[in-house]
Amino acid sequence: MVSSRPNPVKERPFSKSNQAIHVGKRVQHVQGQFHETCSKKVTTFTPEWYAIRRNIDEALRCYRRLRLVKEIRDKVSNIHGLSPERGKCSGLALHKRVGRLLKSLGKWVNTTKQIGCVAGIEIGDEFHWRGELCIVGLHNDFQRGIDCIASLNGRIWATSIVDSGRYDSTTSTSTGRRVSPNEFTYCGEGENHIFGGGKKKLKDQKLVGGNLALMNNMVDRKPVRVIRKYNHIGNANDSGYKFVYEGLYRVTKYWKEIRGDSGTYVYKFKLVRMEDHQQYDSEWIKKYDERRRHISF
Repeated sequence: MVSSRPNPVKERPFSKSNQAIHVGKRVQHVQGQFHETCSKKVTTFTPEWYAIRRNIDEALRCYRRLRLVKEIRDKVSNIHGLSPERGKCSGLALHKRVGRLLKSLGKWVNTTKQIGCVAGIEIGDEFHWRGELCIVGLHNDFQRGIDCIASLNGRIWATSIVDSGRYDSTTSTSTGRRVSPNEFTYCGEGENHIFGGGKKKLKDQKLVGGNLALMNNMVDRKPVRVIRKYNHIGNANDSGYKFVYEGLYRVTKYWKEIRGDSGTYVYKFKLVRMEDHQQYDSEWIKKYDERRRHISF
């Protein structure tokens, strides 16, 4: 994953679709499977960035090991005084439990929620499970597609979205499908008939929560991290999918649209990927950090 690992290993938590050539502290991004217009710009990372990336590597290994082996989960629970695991733990409950165990071990990385780039993460990094996005600080919600941050005065912004395609079938349009590798439309959250077995009576989506946060990102010109779910491709997990970090995007437009034959409305958001050099440019990050000092979160 980094230049300090010269030999190949059997399992690589970051099997990169957008490969990186490491020369000292300089990284050159090379065009990969999901990023057809990836820049050839060379980016400089700090030693601290690489140290965090190694911590992420270790955290992901621990996560995958704990998820698979109940005996290890029980041992960690006993050591840290956590409640025992009762019955068969699976699905979302299992991932939340593994997350709690890793937190008790002090393995979570990038624990301060933030807007913009996350230390130790590169465009094209791949993750097996939603919980892994949480423990590395990329997306801090195990279930919701839009993760938000709030200021002291109550204004909220979206820090990241997971484009999993769960809302695609709720509209008659190509929600979530790409216009190009750098542009797509994202359907807002709320009133999804898929949850509840499709028996739920649909209502109009509201401009609250994550939908309001995405609108505020557009108004305040704040970037949002995008993670996309891919099904039935190489290096997937045992359920046949994986999550790929696709970088920072701008929300450039939003609108209301009728959902299929139901007559109810959903919100749509147009997202355009930022230029590659803006993803990691140290001067851009420095300017962002200076602006953030004037905002109380």
